[in-house]
Amino acid sequence: MNRFFVRVIAANPLALRRLQKFDFDLFQPTARQTEGKRASIDGLLTMEQIEKLVLDGYQVLIEEEASRRAHGQKETMTVEEWRAERKV
Repeated sequence: MNRFFVRVIAANPLALRRLQKFDFDLFQPTARQTEGKRASIDGLLTMEQIEKLVLDGYQVLIEEEASRRAHGQKETMTVEEWRAERKV
């Protein structure tokens, strides 16, 4: 199931707080008040979750499909290698 990085826009801060009832993957540190009384928050949602929010009166801006963002590079090493690298 594809997920998307999104920005959810609510009519006001109270409507933004009501998003808690959905228990979706929203990034609380990104919550902010925008122009006028509107508020927004970023998140990572499926298309079904986006549809639920739109039907509940929220605006949702889809920014990017999650699979298109660069993933961190995985690197492994032994404890001995790590210690030698740091000269511990």
